[in-house]
Amino acid sequence: MAAGQSAAQHLSLSELVEPQRWQQLQDHFAAVLGVALRTIGPSHELLSAPSWPPGLHAESVIQLLKVGGELEPLVPLSDPPHETSSVTTALGVTYAAVPIHVTPDQIIAYLIVGPLVVGPREDRLQFRQRLSASGEDTGAIWSLILTLKPYTFSGIHSLLNLLEAVGTSLVQFAYQAHRLAAILPATGPVDEAVASYHTDRLLAALLEVATVVTRAEGGSVMLYDRKDDALRIRAAQGLSDAVVVETRQKRAEGLAGLAAARRDVLLVDNQTAEPAVTELMRRRDLASSLIAPLTLEAEPEPVGILSLRTADRERRFTPEHAEMVRRLLDLTGIALSNLRKR
Repeated sequence: MAAGQSAAQHLSLSELVEPQRWQQLQDHFAAVLGVALRTIGPSHELLSAPSWPPGLHAESVIQLLKVGGELEPLVPLSDPPHETSSVTTALGVTYAAVPIHVTPDQIIAYLIVGPLVVGPREDRLQFRQRLSASGEDTGAIWSLILTLKPYTFSGIHSLLNLLEAVGTSLVQFAYQAHRLAAILPATGPVDEAVASYHTDRLLAALLEVATVVTRAEGGSVMLYDRKDDALRIRAAQGLSDAVVVETRQKRAEGLAGLAAARRDVLLVDNQTAEPAVTELMRRRDLASSLIAPLTLEAEPEPVGILSLRTADRERRFTPEHAEMVRRLLDLTGIALSNLRKR
């Protein structure tokens, strides 16, 4: 076994990430994404307090849906999964296990997601007939299932990717910083390179989820580059490589500058009448755009901009989309703050 892997086996999640900060991140994810979350070790030991989204009664969920019984089929003790796995129980609810890798071959924890509903909801009559012989209180269970947030298959795929990117990036960066501090007298430049790698992972995951939940046709995430004194694209969908490499934008310019100055999400479409916004609109072919500032935890100045776009008039962005983007950016800000505090 490699020395790095051996060292990783002797470190716990709490030694790499402060338990309070991990709990804060988990709680925030649960509230924003509307799913229950808990963190367990490979031996099923609980590493955090379960996080419940608003509106879910924890005791009822645990009792009626038999929460905990999914762990062995989801994360078998004899052969823990190295990739994200999921199971759907006889009650029709789904759980997923997202592995948190400290090294490519070493898992330090799993984020357990659920219970949740994936895909179309089952017909009520079919549900009651299917469980009629089980002796369960089908009425109470059905009412509870209706309170669970439903996800499309593509939506849950993106959500799990985001959780994996955030969790693994934080843990791997902490582990790499831990190792570098032990072997190098000064690790500033190396730490910056490692942080940059994990930052790009987080931003790519943010953009993936944001485009799925808003049904955007494309978008980008720009971060402020002190060297160029400009915003540069760090993640993109639907843009050419040349545009990604060459684009530079001053922080105060355009709609991005306006969103940053207001510290709020701009929802722009061909019905926008505000002069301060319309005079900055350059893409008249777009039916709708969302431009939102990315701010780190406890810092006043935005460090980046998320932009989403669509040319389809039937898929204009809504205030609900803007609110979801705002919450996703809050999550990303917390995650990036954790990276920078190492």
